[in-house]
Amino acid sequence: MSSVPATPGGPTAPPGVSVLPDPEQLRRVLGQFVTGVCAVSTRFDTPAGVRHDAIAVNSFTSVSLEPPLVSICLRGDSTFLERIRTSGQWAVSFLGGRARSLVGVLTAPATERPAVEEAADWSVGPHTGCLVLPDGPGTLECDLHLTQALGDHVLVVGRVLGAVGRDHDPLVFHRGTFTGVTPAM
Repeated sequence: MSSVPATPGGPTAPPGVSVLPDPEQLRRVLGQFVTGVCAVSTRFDTPAGVRHDAIAVNSFTSVSLEPPLVSICLRGDSTFLERIRTSGQWAVSFLGGRARSLVGVLTAPATERPAVEEAADWSVGPHTGCLVLPDGPGTLECDLHLTQALGDHVLVVGRVLGAVGRDHDPLVFHRGTFTGVTPAM
């Protein structure tokens, strides 16, 4: 394994390789990593009663089994982030291949999409009251554990209150497009 010599200005990269990639280059490189796609939901109070909100994310990850913790990353200026902070609870629904069109709805600007309650065949989660999708590979319901600003995003960690798994094929994101999973031979 070769090492890159250190210089007073930082590491020296081989010819043709940038040390700090520009955002578009970084996006292309990160696009090589396969991620799952989730619908994340929360609820909030209005004068007319409880309402729901949901977005699509591919930044979900498992953090810990003891205690049971999971995380997502959201933009720091996100209205959805503020709704999670206010309610203190959220749910994750892992999306299956048939949910591709739902991603388009959940990634549209909030002012341009239908009420989230009308966007899919949701159920109300028994642990949080947040919406969950009963026909995907799995759902998790969480209490907000912590938030931590990281760059232009905020890490949101949840303590899992309930989990349901199903043997359904997941929807995955790779190289800027949705795809499925092919079993290894």
